[in-house]
Amino acid sequence: MAESEHRRTRNTSLERYVTSVSVCALVVMFWVVRASGSPRVGDRWPGLCLFVVLLCACEIKPITVARVSGVKETVASTTFAFAIFLSYGPVLAMCAQAAASLLGDLCAKKSGLKLIFNVGQYWIAWGLAAIGFAGVAGGRTLFDDGASWRWNLGVLTAGVLFFVANNSLVGAAIALSSASSMKRVVRRTIVQEATSDCVLLAWAPIVIIVADRSLVFLPLLLLPVFAVYKSASISVEKEHQALHDVLTGLPNRLSFVDALQRRIVQPKLAYKQAAVLLIDLDRFKEVNDTLGHHAGDVLLALIGPRLRPVLPELSIIARLGGDEFAILLPTVQHQVDAISIAAEIGRALEAPFPIDDFQLEVEASIGVALFPDHGRTTDELIKHADIAMYVAKSRHSVTELYDSSQDHHSTKRLRLVGELRRAISDGEITLYYQPKLDLHSGAVCGVEALVRWIHPQHGLVLPSEFVPVAEHTGLIRPLTRHVLATAVQQAAIWRQSGHELAVAINLSARSLHDGGIVHDVSEDLTRYGLPGRLLQIEITESSIMADPARARRILDQLHEMGVNLSIDDFGTGYSSLAYLQELPVNEIKIDRSFVTNVVDSPADQVIVKSTIDLAKNLGLTSTAEGIESAPALSWLRSAGCDQAQGFHIARPMPAHELGEWISEARARDSTQTLKLVSQGKHA
Repeated sequence: MAESEHRRTRNTSLERYVTSVSVCALVVMFWVVRASGSPRVGDRWPGLCLFVVLLCACEIKPITVARVSGVKETVASTTFAFAIFLSYGPVLAMCAQAAASLLGDLCAKKSGLKLIFNVGQYWIAWGLAAIGFAGVAGGRTLFDDGASWRWNLGVLTAGVLFFVANNSLVGAAIALSSASSMKRVVRRTIVQEATSDCVLLAWAPIVIIVADRSLVFLPLLLLPVFAVYKSASISVEKEHQALHDVLTGLPNRLSFVDALQRRIVQPKLAYKQAAVLLIDLDRFKEVNDTLGHHAGDVLLALIGPRLRPVLPELSIIARLGGDEFAILLPTVQHQVDAISIAAEIGRALEAPFPIDDFQLEVEASIGVALFPDHGRTTDELIKHADIAMYVAKSRHSVTELYDSSQDHHSTKRLRLVGELRRAISDGEITLYYQPKLDLHSGAVCGVEALVRWIHPQHGLVLPSEFVPVAEHTGLIRPLTRHVLATAVQQAAIWRQSGHELAVAINLSARSLHDGGIVHDVSEDLTRYGLPGRLLQIEITESSIMADPARARRILDQLHEMGVNLSIDDFGTGYSSLAYLQELPVNEIKIDRSFVTNVVDSPADQVIVKSTIDLAKNLGLTSTAEGIESAPALSWLRSAGCDQAQGFHIARPMPAHELGEWISEARARDSTQTLKLVSQGKHA
């Protein structure tokens, strides 16, 4: 609401300014007509017609230039307008300039406001030039008495007045439209336009002399103009490539940092808030891995057009690299406005993207940092927005506002990235194993392998801290490779010692859709001589539904090796039961969120009982995880649940401790083990 109010105020100021310019232009035109009298053309009308044609051609085909002043075009029409001014008087020059300007703006489909302003600012500038020229040269033309010193001085005066007036009027309009400092923008516009405008104005007397000699020679004089256009086009193309991303056409990191820096140093806005939003697409690597890099490129190219309609006027969206985008909101009234816009961005990205024959769903994590509250330099603002974005990703929330207390997370994350690869190779990454109990027989029927990092300085680091880091830095593959090989080797060791246990490992979405997982499983089973039935792979519903077709192919290949497959955290996803029925899975694991309070929550009881019945009807094993009390275990057993695991049964433990635990459990009768556990006495 505040942004909309600010925009309306800015538009009102600009409209009033254009109205004032238009009124002044009419007054100036009226004065020039009265002071100049009738135009003197005589037999020189062919030259006038040629000048008008060239003037219109240059207005229709301007040179596009990317400048920080806001001026986006330079037109060579100034040369021919000034030539008409000096040869035929200001009235014809102003009329020809107005006609050419309207023709060029209509071809470019500019707004009515711009059409009116462009004509008005030309009339005022040429009118002031006429006053200056008449005051010095006394109204003489080159054809009256040749290039006298008074005529030359008049030309110089007229050119200077036109240049200053024209660029001052344009600079003021830019300042009003961008809510920038009027004095600063006008000064910058004059400085940046000085070189091109001075050359174009100085060219006019030469054009007049050549045309006076013979109109046949005038086209030869246009060759330098064409050279200027060609040179400018090449320069613009190179500048655009340097400042824009080739794939998306959006500004790149260099351009974004420059725009942010210019916003920070604007004196008029120094104490007004701005916002930097950093956007990271979740699971983008899966798109590349699953559908190919072409699909990933198409997706990236669609982000800009999808987001522009929800962004306020004057906002800048840039691609920083990979799947990371940045947005600059030059003015926000309150932090809630920035958060609201970030939420709109998140909603805009929720609608599926049509890519080839797929409707691809994309989610994003957005970090928000405010100027000047969260930083007064470009580096600080981008860094803090990045920290907030990482927090959003780790919390699985769409948007997070930067909080200084989050900095230590970023520092720790950077340290973990640097140490994780070494930890994998140095054996700091190890596995703990949690037993699974058969609720019908009381026997230990398998174990789940849980990854742990024994850090030399920080001790035990939980997977919730380093697995997300591995997923976002490309280390998830070597980590998964290490976990798989360790688990298979340990299962083979237990089998040789007489404990035939199925070992389950968790597979992330990225690992599931990595085509190398099938090869890795086959290689490890062969290397350690472990039957496929003693390896179980757990995958979540959401990882399957990220790309169902690809997941189905990979799961079928694993099933053909004899590997058991389990759907982990069942009930927390949004998959189709009809689709799950077609998958080659053996087990459904009921998520701990439903199991923890199952004794006291009727709603959880309904969900858990329905899941157990569903598993039976589908011929699958039901396993409850997160058992933390004897009553919960008893309820699950009476409800017909097949297997259970949790702290109440046994905590995760190193391999050597688990071997001892299993030996003690098997030394007792299985029924006695189940009775002890049901009574709250750990086996």
